[in-house]
Amino acid sequence: MMPQIVGKLNRFLSERPRIKEEFEVVYLLVELRKLLDRKRVNGPSIDYSLVRFHADWALHTEKEHINSAMKKVMNNIESSVDVRNINFIFMPEFRKELVQLLTEHDLPNEFCKNDNDWIVFVTTMTQVLADQPIIDPTPNISEFRYVDVNREGIMATINFKGTKAGKSITLGFGL
Repeated sequence: MMPQIVGKLNRFLSERPRIKEEFEVVYLLVELRKLLDRKRVNGPSIDYSLVRFHADWALHTEKEHINSAMKKVMNNIESSVDVRNINFIFMPEFRKELVQLLTEHDLPNEFCKNDNDWIVFVTTMTQVLADQPIIDPTPNISEFRYVDVNREGIMATINFKGTKAGKSITLGFGL
């Protein structure tokens, strides 16, 4: 069954060197999730927990179950929240995992390696994830959500709790 999924992904990615439509992001994430589920059934393998998390997140109206890899990302975001530091918005850890997964299966991954194509992909993916918050990802963040900015950039809002309760910050960039 694995070769069929890999074949579908190979055709899909070969025909689309740049992922720029929401339906393309959703299809890619769904097929990657199936691939990861098949790999899990076939024995031990690399976890790809950020790919799995983002695939799940794309299909839920909100995300309350946060895996350890995403908790680490959220903790890093929390500790580095600064209007001058928005590197998290480009999802560097997710990018690394995605390249590794696609490479492992000899799948096209140029859109991950080219910075401009990656920005297009992430911008489109954040449109899929917009208004689908991550709930209580850390002890000090009550909600993390991407904001729909009509593909004019990437914007995220972080609502705080704990010692920063009632405060929020919106960070992003325009294209």
